[in-house]
Amino acid sequence: MSKIQIAFATAAFLVMAGCSSAPKSNEVGAAYVSSAQYASFTCDQLINEAESVRRSVPGLEAAVDKHRDSQKNVELVTWILFWPAAFALDKGTENSSQLAKAKGELEAISLAMKSKKCG
Repeated sequence: MSKIQIAFATAAFLVMAGCSSAPKSNEVGAAYVSSAQYASFTCDQLINEAESVRRSVPGLEAAVDKHRDSQKNVELVTWILFWPAAFALDKGTENSSQLAKAKGELEAISLAMKSKKCG
C-alpha cells in the first residue's frame, strides 16, 4: 500500500471510530413530565422527591455514557467487518429514556416548587 492509501485508511478509521448514534448523557434532553402530579405535595415532600431523583441521575448518566462507549467499539468493528449491520445497532434508547424521564421529573418538581413558592 502506498503512503496515501495508508493515510486515507487511517483517516477513515478514525472518523468511523468517532461516530456513534448512541447519545452522550449531556446530549439527552428532558422528557416532558407534568407538574400536576406534584400539585398535592408539600414543599418538604417536593424537596425530598427532588433529592431522590437527583440521586438517581448520576447513575443513569453513567449508564448512558457506558453504553455509548461500548457501542462506539462495536460500531467500529461492525463497520470494518460488515458495514450494513452498522445501521441496525442499538442506540441505547432504554437508558436514554430513563435519563430523559428523570430530567423531566426534576423540571416538573422545580415548576411545582415555584408555584408553591418553596424556598
